[in-house]
Amino acid sequence: MIKVNNLQLIGEFSVDSGQAMVGDPCYLDSWKHWNQDSDEKFDEYENRKGEYGYLGSCEATIRQGFGELGGNNAVAFSTGYGDGLYPVYAEINEDGRVALVVIDFTGEYNVDE
Repeated sequence: MIKVNNLQLIGEFSVDSGQAMVGDPCYLDSWKHWNQDSDEKFDEYENRKGEYGYLGSCEATIRQGFGELGGNNAVAFSTGYGDGLYPVYAEINEDGRVALVVIDFTGEYNVDE
């Protein structure tokens, strides 16, 4: 069991279509238009199976409820809960680095901010 007193709130996790994706942002190489007028370039983005995005997440979760995507640099999974924002907590180790991340879909942790 995770000790609640070791966790601190670090943000919120957004769920859409009952699915979630967790990945390292350094691997988001398919979107080449950072720091540009992204509204214009967004329509040019090709949403492909197996890649980051809605189509990739759907493909990854459709059979087993989870799966890898983006060249195995991310995982998508069915949350089992509805759409919305869920609190994210981290345990920080002695070196000041994140040692554990908890996405609380259940409301079990209720850590004071």
